[in-house]
Amino acid sequence: MFLSDTVNLVIEDGVGVIRVNNPPVNALSHSVRSGILAGLEQANANPDISAIVIGCDGNTFIAGADIKEFGQMPKTPHLPDVLQAIRNSVKPVTAALHGTVLGGGFELALSCHYRVAMIGTKVGLPEVNLGLIPGASGTQLLPRYVGVEKALSMITSGKMVSTDSLTDLIDMKVDDGRLGQASSPLPEHASLVNQASILFSQSTANDVFVAPDKRDIPDSFEENIFESWRKKLAQKAKGQLAPQRAIDAIEATTKLPFNEALALERTLFLACRDSEQSSAMRYAFFAEKQAASGHAKSTSSDDIQSVAVIGAGTMGAGIAIAFANSGYSVTLVETNEDLCVLGLERIRHQYQKMYDQGRVSEAQKEHALSLISGTSDYGNLANIDLVVEAAFEKMSVKKIIFSSLDAVCKPSTIFATNTSYLDIDEIATSTTRPEQVIGMHFFSPANVMKLVEVVKTRSTSEQAVSAVMKTAKRLGKVPVCVGVGFGFVGNRMYAAYGREANMLLLEGASPEQIDSAMESWGMAMGPLAVNDMSGIDIAYKARREYPPIYDDPAYFLAADTMVEHGRLGRKTGVGFYRYENGKKTNDPTTMALIAIEAERLGIEARRISDEEIQNRLVLALVNEGANLLEKGIARNSEDIDTIWLNGYGFPRFRGGPMYYAKATGINNTIESINYLYRETNKAWWQPSEKLETI
Repeated sequence: MFLSDTVNLVIEDGVGVIRVNNPPVNALSHSVRSGILAGLEQANANPDISAIVIGCDGNTFIAGADIKEFGQMPKTPHLPDVLQAIRNSVKPVTAALHGTVLGGGFELALSCHYRVAMIGTKVGLPEVNLGLIPGASGTQLLPRYVGVEKALSMITSGKMVSTDSLTDLIDMKVDDGRLGQASSPLPEHASLVNQASILFSQSTANDVFVAPDKRDIPDSFEENIFESWRKKLAQKAKGQLAPQRAIDAIEATTKLPFNEALALERTLFLACRDSEQSSAMRYAFFAEKQAASGHAKSTSSDDIQSVAVIGAGTMGAGIAIAFANSGYSVTLVETNEDLCVLGLERIRHQYQKMYDQGRVSEAQKEHALSLISGTSDYGNLANIDLVVEAAFEKMSVKKIIFSSLDAVCKPSTIFATNTSYLDIDEIATSTTRPEQVIGMHFFSPANVMKLVEVVKTRSTSEQAVSAVMKTAKRLGKVPVCVGVGFGFVGNRMYAAYGREANMLLLEGASPEQIDSAMESWGMAMGPLAVNDMSGIDIAYKARREYPPIYDDPAYFLAADTMVEHGRLGRKTGVGFYRYENGKKTNDPTTMALIAIEAERLGIEARRISDEEIQNRLVLALVNEGANLLEKGIARNSEDIDTIWLNGYGFPRFRGGPMYYAKATGINNTIESINYLYRETNKAWWQPSEKLETI
């Protein structure tokens, strides 16, 4: 019998099976909530039903809220009411779990009296990633099954966990015959786990079962655990409110009666939901989805299967690992066999490190390594589908490589360059197939960082763009399509950000003050520490390879001074900081060298506040982002914010630089940029005409 357009109720061998069918992820829409509640009421009232199963069709159990309902007035029944009805059911309710069981879907599973799970099922409460906490009993029920420590870890991180390891949560495991080694959930898992749940439920029909809220909380946790977690997350999740409120809610369940703690959880959830941080993080969620899917898709059904990576250095090795991890066959290319061997050894070392850290199994490590081979002969690339060039950042080198590839690769091969700054339109002129040339700008370390800028030249075909976007998504990356220009979007904006850091050094701020100010604002790392880590000479060389954006003697003068004194960062032991045994310390020589250059330009040192540092660096990002929109290099503000959230450590709870400018008031932003333009008389502070419409 149909209870709603997404839920039905059938009786099988005395078990009432409430089945959800709301593709693609069985989200908890109003239709699903109302259907489940109606099913519970009818099943409890039907004398022919002795037990209840809640299951889902398709590839997964309920994987969270319906994002189409975000921002809308919620309709009854609300999720907490549905879950209370499950907990209060007079007949035992079993959840049949498979795929990914997330957010409200996991809270529903926790509210059931029993859980049957397909081996390999993943569960999680990812609300913290949207600036929220679980608001329908998740913080109250999870500790009762997995203990306080595990609940704190799962809820404050938002990470998924395999049910295989949650032995106190799962009452029965179902194996599909492959010991859980399927690469992804399969549609037939729904049928398997639903049937297993029916058999399991028959055995529970006459049990005296315990409602989840009546379970005891394991008492094997330290008294100071909550304070310890607060301190840890104050550092790890700087400035974020939701993780701290999650700790408050979990602590409440150890001290208050269930209903009182549940009411507090709801109050904390609503406060988070209505916060500026959650608004920013929900915006970021939708911006990322739009960036990854917003480009026109090709009608071609051709998929990239084989990949070559030119260059076996740190970046090339990371790119090769990223492809191998996703099941691609990878050919690593170097100029001679000795360098090939070194590159392959570098990759093997990285996989051994991942294995030692428990990030991959022995089987996963060996399988990935078996997908990677090396060659110094371009002739071996004749049938490769995609070539990613990650060689030395010099135009003449790139052109030679692309010309050589053009001579040997099949006509359909896509040529991608990982260049950070160079003009890809010019690189494409070295081939007879400019429509197949594209940028695929990975961020270091390439096998870890999520962002990939997919750079479309004036000639790149839509088919090539679509294929590369699709491939990047298969790698688990966040791809954003951008246009050609110095530094594209991310590094062009980072140049503006770094420019202001350099100017502030000339004006008297220290590296430590600048970095500390930006880290306290929420950035993952300060700009000068990042410079030292990546190598100050990298951007120095790029500025000389590409015509300078601004002809101003102060432009990156501090960084240039470091390079010209052999201070390249961590790799030389000195840069903006000094490094001894890997430890960063302040170096008075830095400010002494910069002071000499400042005096030469007539710049007087002055006292600078942390607030000025933060405002100038962020406003530099905003104005440059607007310039990129004006030039058409960036498509929209959402793309820019996605790039900065995923590639540069911009605080997610601030939404991204363009969102932040709008949220704090675009008129105030424009006025502040105008003030800096008047005060400094620097061309780079001229306000973009696009600011008013970002």
